[in-house]
Amino acid sequence: MAYSNGHATADGRDRWAIFPIVFIAQFVVPLGLFGLGALAPLVRVGLQLSREQFGYVSSLCAFGAVCACLPTGWLADRIGVRWLLIAGQVVSGLALGALLLWPTYGALLLAMLLVGVAHGATMVLTTKALVDWFPRERRATVMGAKFVAMSGAGSVAGMALPAVALGCGWHQALALVGGLLVASAVGVLLGYRDRRQGQPPTASELAVAGRRLWRDLPFWRLVTVGFFLGGALFGFTAYLTLYLHERLGYPPILAGSLLALAHGAATASRVPSGWVSDRWLRGERRALLRGVAVVALGALLTFILLPPGAPVPVLALVVLLYGASGLGGWGALYQTLATELAGPDTQGLGAGLATTFVQLGSTVTPPVFGALVDATGSYTAAWGLLMLWLLGGIGLLGPGRRALAPRVEARSAGQAQP
Repeated sequence: MAYSNGHATADGRDRWAIFPIVFIAQFVVPLGLFGLGALAPLVRVGLQLSREQFGYVSSLCAFGAVCACLPTGWLADRIGVRWLLIAGQVVSGLALGALLLWPTYGALLLAMLLVGVAHGATMVLTTKALVDWFPRERRATVMGAKFVAMSGAGSVAGMALPAVALGCGWHQALALVGGLLVASAVGVLLGYRDRRQGQPPTASELAVAGRRLWRDLPFWRLVTVGFFLGGALFGFTAYLTLYLHERLGYPPILAGSLLALAHGAATASRVPSGWVSDRWLRGERRALLRGVAVVALGALLTFILLPPGAPVPVLALVVLLYGASGLGGWGALYQTLATELAGPDTQGLGAGLATTFVQLGSTVTPPVFGALVDATGSYTAAWGLLMLWLLGGIGLLGPGRRALAPRVEARSAGQAQP
């Protein structure tokens, strides 16, 4: 969207009023997703589910998120963010609330499918909202804050929802999340508006821009990077504690604490990496993203080479370094760069494709990792897969055009496009 100099002051006030609404939406929506994992033991006992049956619930969440990203981005370019963000939260919130009346396996499957759809859609919509409202020199920083909101949701769900469930029941805990989703939707209704400056693109202009994006090889290289880095992220978090306990001999409590340390480092790195890109590097994303992936590769290699019985402080330092790079430091840079490469008329579609590829990498890699461990009886090949993913991402982030094409700079200044 264009940023008109004549409205700069008003825009500045509006964007900082809108930011908390976007932040809250990005915090509340993942509560249902993370809440499922936090409540897993109570849900399984309450519904007398097998592990396979519970696995279907988790799979439906991931399936819903993957399916939602691309159509949400396409629609956001055409009708805006506001009503889509409201709809996703209301529908998923009511579905979770309905568990109070129908605490059954079928109702849980439907509710968590809709929660997954809302999660995938919200990831895309909050990205587009921040890109629409914030100028380029601040985008990566606020994008990092968005990812902090998502991380915070995981921490809150893990600490608060089991306590609520033990006191009231698992379906009451999920219904509470549903109420928060509806309340957040009301906040969007009352406080958010889509930012439209200048003449909106026509349907034919949107179609031309969409066809250009589908043929844009630099953009496809970037979203493939998202597949690789997303896979390296979820492969590491899914198997870190098992590896530390089974292969290195650390007790489960220490292994879990090291995983928490990795997540904490990821949360702490998100805003600083965006700030460095915005302020120190003046909007350059690609070089910093490549550098973060190189650090992650070095940390992972060091981690693999650590022998059994390695000193805990050394292990903690390596895990912290990988958390700051391989888990957290790249997300805001990747999402911001994807929308800037997509161009002003297809930012939603670009965000949708970028999020879809991260979700696909996150879905595909953990089972392949586990299959390699089962087939070889060793973690060596599996960790090698994650290193291969990181190398692939680094290679694809080679020299390319700058994040924002000249025609977008002109559009942002309110000038006519050539």
